[in-house]
Amino acid sequence: MANMQAMAMLRDLARDSSDKAVKDLGQLQRQRQEAETRLEQLLQYREEYQHKLHASLTEGVSSTQWRDFQQFLASLDSAIAQQRRLLSEQESRVESGVTRWRGEQRKLNAYDTLYARGERDQLQRHARAEQRHSDEMAAQLRRRQQDNGRPY
Repeated sequence: MANMQAMAMLRDLARDSSDKAVKDLGQLQRQRQEAETRLEQLLQYREEYQHKLHASLTEGVSSTQWRDFQQFLASLDSAIAQQRRLLSEQESRVESGVTRWRGEQRKLNAYDTLYARGERDQLQRHARAEQRHSDEMAAQLRRRQQDNGRPY
């Protein structure tokens, strides 16, 4: 009985750990999605700014305006490169989170299996004990009937 209680406690701890891994993985996936959204916004903004530059070039721009456009595009490109690195790092974190969650799931499944096996074994022992008790009672009843049927 104490063994089953210990196994139940281990199973519950594994379930808690698995639940936390799922929660953490969800948070990591949201962060990855946010990083991806920011990258898409930066890329879209760069494209819009590039179109604005081309439109300005057809109308003519001063060398100062040209330099400002180029500097701004360079800073956008830098921000895009940084966001790509952040997205890559976040994707690695998600992969690690998935690996952790799978490990926690395997551990939980193992404890669930062991607990179920322990319950089954306990039920079988109980059933065998009941059967032995029933057999003993039947044997005693037969002996009494045999003893009652003998002449004195």
